[in-house]
Amino acid sequence: MEEAIPHSGLPGTITTVPKSEEEHSTDTTVPKPLEGLSMDPTVPTPQEGHSIDEALELLGFGKVQIVLSILSGVSMMTVVNEAVGMSIVLPVAQCDLHFSAWEKGILGGSMLLGIMASSFCWGYLSDTRGRQLILKYTLFATSFFGAISSLATGFVSLLALRFLTGFFVAAPASTVYAYLGEFTTPSRRSQTLSFASVWGGVGIVYVSLIDWWILSYDWMFVISDSFEFKPWRLLFIINTLPAFLNGIAFCFCPESPKYLVSRGRSEEALEVLKKAYMLNKGTENADGYEVTSLRLDPEDAIAHDQNGNTCLGPIKSTIKEILPILKLPFLGYLIICCIHNIGAFAIYGGLGLWFPDIMNHLFSAAETVEGKTVCGVLQRNGTQGIEVELCNDQKETFLYTMMSGIMSVVQALVVTLLLGKIDVRIMTILNFTIAAIWGGALQHVSNSYAEALFFCLMIVFAGYCVVLVNANMVDIFPTNVRAMALGMANIFGRLSGFVASTLLGHLMIENCEITLIMLALLMGLCSALTIFLPKKHQ
Repeated sequence: MEEAIPHSGLPGTITTVPKSEEEHSTDTTVPKPLEGLSMDPTVPTPQEGHSIDEALELLGFGKVQIVLSILSGVSMMTVVNEAVGMSIVLPVAQCDLHFSAWEKGILGGSMLLGIMASSFCWGYLSDTRGRQLILKYTLFATSFFGAISSLATGFVSLLALRFLTGFFVAAPASTVYAYLGEFTTPSRRSQTLSFASVWGGVGIVYVSLIDWWILSYDWMFVISDSFEFKPWRLLFIINTLPAFLNGIAFCFCPESPKYLVSRGRSEEALEVLKKAYMLNKGTENADGYEVTSLRLDPEDAIAHDQNGNTCLGPIKSTIKEILPILKLPFLGYLIICCIHNIGAFAIYGGLGLWFPDIMNHLFSAAETVEGKTVCGVLQRNGTQGIEVELCNDQKETFLYTMMSGIMSVVQALVVTLLLGKIDVRIMTILNFTIAAIWGGALQHVSNSYAEALFFCLMIVFAGYCVVLVNANMVDIFPTNVRAMALGMANIFGRLSGFVASTLLGHLMIENCEITLIMLALLMGLCSALTIFLPKKHQ
């Protein structure tokens, strides 16, 4: 642990040094009478010790980062499972619980509404109480409310349970980026986050395969006259199982060393790094680890100063946490990242929710409206095509949902490799631009399979921008406000997803072409704004 040694008021120290002697002095050793003194650990000494980034470089990239990236990836997977799983459940559950198109849109977006409502709260708690602590408890809460969603008996009860699921899954949705990023050096941070995001695609494949298998059965348990437990109810439990297992795994994970240093707990941070060194190097001790003390970086010193007054009330403390984000240049960066999330979630969270429903109508109508565009199918004969109840998902729905998951996995792996050579900002621009191109082209194709493929590509590229935006924010914002900044940006993203999930079904009916054009233009705006973000620091 770093010890600060002031040069006045201590036995055996020289309180004044003549200027001439000070200029010619080359002896930087600590006077012997000072050795062994227990000094105040809260006083930073920037001249001594290693910074966290230097300590991470000496730690090396190995087993610890790989395991944490997998666990963090499963946390990202839990968010995908809850969202994509709900989009598959709704078309089947609507005939039992009698949902209208409006109610389906609200239910699909209710989880996003819960995330939006709590993102700021979890960001604050993660910055003040710890990343690992918040992650493990919220993962358990997510799995609990996700599982009991299977007991919902109508619109109101399901809405409340999905809202609570989203309320708690908000922490894994954003805090995990800060947690994993703070175990990785800046040079590898974007790549590591990108690798972890592979599990988002795995989650889509997991949900589509398991849900397809379970929905192929037609069993039923009659619990009461008004409640029947059918296969679609079991999906809630299966989809949330990874969250429960991930919560158990995080009970054995360490706290972020950078967070610990920022809160004045350098000795604990050093112990975490030493254990990580032993795991990475496969040694029984940390004798080869050169780091013996940790110093506060300027941003960590700010966090330490903010934490110094323990008498602050929650409101005043919260305001102090927010203020650094609301000052230039961070305010400008936050606004851009919020717009990025608005665009990405409008496609990924909004259009993605309706994707299974649209595929159901697209392939069920393939024989009767062959040669028509997706807009022609949804608006066929002037009727509200998407309002028609289809109580069984078409097999193509699962196939293309699974295909989108496989695309996400491949894309994440490719981007992970490219991020070592291409700046994360450039990658963000490319993904938003490609999503805009697929969205613009979607309305001009008339083959059902091509339409499904274009939908997949648009959702996949826009969805991956969520990962890239978070990677940008981890690099841009300092430790003391990082999780809160991520939480604030996620508020706008999830609000966009909720609004889009509620409205897009009706907008696609009323004017499908203009809706697709507006979504493509939104992707273009996000791409253009990316050039104003700062380059990644090394």
